[in-house]
Amino acid sequence: MTRVHIDHIALCVKDLDQAIEDWKDILGVLTPEMTETITYSRGSSDGTEMVWATFQNPDPTGVSIQMWAPGSPDSWVHKVLAKRGEFVHHIAFLSDNFGHTMEQCRAAGLPVLLDEDSHPDTMPWLKWNFLPESKAHGVLIELATRYQVGGDRWVPHPGNAENADLLKELTQRFYTDPGLQDGGRP
Repeated sequence: MTRVHIDHIALCVKDLDQAIEDWKDILGVLTPEMTETITYSRGSSDGTEMVWATFQNPDPTGVSIQMWAPGSPDSWVHKVLAKRGEFVHHIAFLSDNFGHTMEQCRAAGLPVLLDEDSHPDTMPWLKWNFLPESKAHGVLIELATRYQVGGDRWVPHPGNAENADLLKELTQRFYTDPGLQDGGRP
């Protein structure tokens, strides 16, 4: 059965460094454990350069806080920020079977924004698509491949349907008990 959970809420910000410092202050009081792991990345998706940082919730199915900003001058993001100011950009839902989740959305007649799923150029294994703000009453809904945090980076989750070969390889490499070779857990 496909599992989907809310992973993060993303804010579009003008100054990523300042946003990180401000959210460190907020989370340091409200949920200090979320300041322990921050993932940073940059990449290009559909020709738009982006930089982002995510305060990772230590609960793997807890909600994290992400900020992203334009990674190059004069992008469409600058125009939106100039017009709207900073704003909640999206709520991200992660799926352990992204292809199936997208099929379900389309079969239900949900207005999926992209004909072909997108991904950042730095993480081709990470797929995403969106449901429009008009359907979600003002906020973009991101649908994405479930990932896990490895240090301060996102890495493929071996338990995803798309990663069956990776799960098999990791199981064979790290679980030497013959009873666990077929994906069993210790």
